[in-house]
Amino acid sequence: MKLPDPIEEFLREPPVAPVIWPRRLFHLLAGSSLPLAILFFPAETAQWLLIGGSVLAVAAELLRGLIPSVNDQLVRRLPFFKASERRQVTGATYLWLSATFLVFVFQKDVAVLALLFLAVGDPAAALIGVRDHRARVFGKSLAGAFAFACVALGAGLLATLHPDVPLAWWIAPGAVAAALVELAPLPLDDNLTVPIASAAVMSLLALV
Repeated sequence: MKLPDPIEEFLREPPVAPVIWPRRLFHLLAGSSLPLAILFFPAETAQWLLIGGSVLAVAAELLRGLIPSVNDQLVRRLPFFKASERRQVTGATYLWLSATFLVFVFQKDVAVLALLFLAVGDPAAALIGVRDHRARVFGKSLAGAFAFACVALGAGLLATLHPDVPLAWWIAPGAVAAALVELAPLPLDDNLTVPIASAAVMSLLALV
């Protein structure tokens, strides 16, 4: 007997793993901590913290690659690994590297905003996108991308309450650019592409 389509789909798809909430919460808290550190710490202190974090992250990746048992223990005990990251470089490492790049290449306010867009926008896109089964682009939800842009813009405007982040018109295009890059099927990790592309867009528009 053929089951109705919704029931058949429900039975075919595995239930959402309980790990998704710890991972999303971790992404939000850890991702937000980097732009906040850049914003509130002295510039030199923030730079050294990011360099140190990047070195430790790369060292951990090398250790995982050289000693499989270490990798297996980390994957088993820490509920923050995606299935694709169990044998690959984690998104957290890419985030440390992109944050370090941003703080040395772009203005402080641009670096803070670009990282903040990713930190709040990506969990929002995942939260909305996983529930949206309508029109999708590149396998991703348009509603999720819209949520990314809206939440990122809200966080960006909130950041302008700090005197080092001026209220500027190019914050909105920067948030939209971040959402579009997250939506695009780029081969590199989102933790690299999203903040760097967003920062580049805002920096170019700031010159206009």
